[in-house]
Amino acid sequence: MEKLEISAQSAINNFLQSQINKKTEKEQKQLAKAREDNDYIKISTLSEKIADIESKFQAEIWLDNAVNKMAKQLKFGTHISKGIHPDAKGDNVSFQPTAEHIANLPQHIIGSHSINSQFIDANGNAAALPLASFFDFQIDDNYKIKDLILQDNTDFISSLHADKEQAITYQQTFKSALLNNIEQPISHERNKQTLWVNNAYSASQLEDLNYTAIVPLYPSVFTFEIYQKINELRYSEENKLARENRYKKPSEPQMPYVSMFDLATVQLGGTKPQNVSQLMSKQGGRNYLLPSLPPPSISRNIDDNEGFRLSKFAKSIFSKPLKYQCQKDIKRVFEVVEDTRNNVDVRDKRKNALDVVLQTLFSFAEYMRTALPAGWSKDYKELSMAEKYWLDPMRAELEGEEEFAQIRKQGEWIDEIINSFASWLNALLKEQFPQHKNDIADTEFIEWEREIEDMKKQYQRSGKGVFL
Repeated sequence: MEKLEISAQSAINNFLQSQINKKTEKEQKQLAKAREDNDYIKISTLSEKIADIESKFQAEIWLDNAVNKMAKQLKFGTHISKGIHPDAKGDNVSFQPTAEHIANLPQHIIGSHSINSQFIDANGNAAALPLASFFDFQIDDNYKIKDLILQDNTDFISSLHADKEQAITYQQTFKSALLNNIEQPISHERNKQTLWVNNAYSASQLEDLNYTAIVPLYPSVFTFEIYQKINELRYSEENKLARENRYKKPSEPQMPYVSMFDLATVQLGGTKPQNVSQLMSKQGGRNYLLPSLPPPSISRNIDDNEGFRLSKFAKSIFSKPLKYQCQKDIKRVFEVVEDTRNNVDVRDKRKNALDVVLQTLFSFAEYMRTALPAGWSKDYKELSMAEKYWLDPMRAELEGEEEFAQIRKQGEWIDEIINSFASWLNALLKEQFPQHKNDIADTEFIEWEREIEDMKKQYQRSGKGVFL
């Protein structure tokens, strides 16, 4: 065992002082203000209140309370019952991976055996949670108080009480609480249970079947480690600075940064995550869900349509496949274009028909923008860059795509998209009405551009922002 940088006794005193500082923070500020104001009555009242709190954190008093009350009111473990349901009263389990566990599981299986965590979780009486904080108190860079307890550190044991036998009793009580060795684990009606058949193929009759009751518990230490790691990757000062420099200082050398997409969160414990466990309280009840989705396909169905397939050799989304997907809507456009009357009803019908085409177009675009993996457009060599900026926005978040992000941010490509739509629709009209192809020109082109511009603004107002 490495030498401790501070004594075990100092560790206990430092923890108790940290608790005093935490419990009296408000009163200390009020006391400082009262002294500035020479308010002697308030000084006396606050000093007495602080002294009363400090008396509860005298080592002998606090440790006696921790051993005889708190240790009996908390359940420790790496896997907790209340993570399944906050009202569950089943046992927690402390899982310590062995070499056998690791050897018998495939390397691609990730779980509690994959980490060497320094954390332990606890739940029970909220008033007893300071004991969990005591166990988790960092002594130096290498050790927490719980490490000294579990390693039977003699210096630590002797610091618990002046009487040697009493000190050993304290340490054994703490160790027993931490190890949480359970001979007959207890489940609860709020826990989920699965009956696993042990002899399904050997039993000849139903009454010969025997079962193992499997009670899944929530791996709170494992999920806490994941929560900490993801937050460290996403919100560290280095990562935030690298992200900001990409936009604020594009001319300077850029550092790589981490982006994580498709994360979801599940909230455990509602407004009182401390009722679930101590670690859950530290997370504010938030637990990350990593995406476990099948690989997306561009030919995936949308809105019950047959599916929009973008060829790897396509130069534009404005192509025959899009015409096929929009054929009913475009047919309606053809019908209203044939009506040459110039009145409000005809103009409204024409506008409405065109809006439906645009809504279909934007629904396909929105799917491609949000459901496909970041950077998918890199495999589509012939696709116009303007449409890559439009349809693959998350590519801008990838490492090495700083130039892509910068050009996309400028937004000049949006005009090219609008122009492409107008040209595509004009080409369809000329194909449908060859006898009038020379009459379909700038006026219609400008109208199509105006319509897509209006639709763009409408989507932005609704918060969808199809060109963002």
